[in-house]
Amino acid sequence: MYEYDIDAVDGIDRLRARMDDAGDDVTAWSHILSDYIQSGNTKISKTTAIFNMGSAHDCPNRETDNCQVPWEACYAGKAERVYKQTLPYRRRQEYLWDCMTPELFADAFMALNARKRKPYDSLRVSEAGDFRSDADIVRMNRIAELIDIPVYTYSASDYLDWSLAPSFTVNASNDFADYGDRRFMAVTGDTLPDNTVWCPNGLQQADGVPADDRIKCGECRLCINADGPNVAIPLH
Repeated sequence: MYEYDIDAVDGIDRLRARMDDAGDDVTAWSHILSDYIQSGNTKISKTTAIFNMGSAHDCPNRETDNCQVPWEACYAGKAERVYKQTLPYRRRQEYLWDCMTPELFADAFMALNARKRKPYDSLRVSEAGDFRSDADIVRMNRIAELIDIPVYTYSASDYLDWSLAPSFTVNASNDFADYGDRRFMAVTGDTLPDNTVWCPNGLQQADGVPADDRIKCGECRLCINADGPNVAIPLH
């Protein structure tokens, strides 16, 4: 099923034992899922939950023309190369994703969010890696139907059937096909294409604004809302 040996992934036995012990207990599953949900970062608001269904190393679009970022510049790939626990962590995320039904994922997510003092107000899918198949789209669409916060993603998987995703926002990372709700693109120079606005965080980063002072993804809703213009980041 995987192009790597899942049995050799660090921590997989511990995860499997927790999953076995959880049985049908949604609360127990919510604690497992909580350990595989990340809360924002320097670019993304802390009220945005991040879940990866795979790693950058195993991304279906790695080192292909589909992705507008070369592998050596891939931020998610760099993290997996620099921090030794990041790759096995994301591979365990992939395993968890493949083992949970959409209904169980949604119930567990809502349970963990109910415990938070400051609940998540959006869910970003696949900061690392990308959608692998139409089945991933169908499953994520069902989750988006069931949870009470918006779900969004960026995808270079233009070859998949994105008409299967009416319930979450898809930011298309290339123009090889007409898919998603908008384009999210890297632009060289100061001229924007028609119907396109700058990503506030990317523009502030290019202007040298300190990371802590930039508008974060999640505070800005351009990529989260289904309706709206294309979004560009400056490429220098």
